[in-house]
Amino acid sequence: MFAEFGSITEANVVYDRETGRSRGFGFVAFSEEASASDAIKAMDQAEIGGRTINVKYAKQREARPRRD
Repeated sequence: MFAEFGSITEANVVYDRETGRSRGFGFVAFSEEASASDAIKAMDQAEIGGRTINVKYAKQREARPRRD
């Protein structure tokens, strides 16, 4: 669905470790910033398979203290 906006360098769906089921989100990386921007504008709030999707830039996770 996202390939129409430009060259994709990476795509992955995030799965639950215990159940192996999709957690309902994933990541798509484009080779050009403009392609990512176009995809966000066109696909945010689009309906796919009866579900509305949210498309936005990923934010880097904040570092969490390690549990020993």
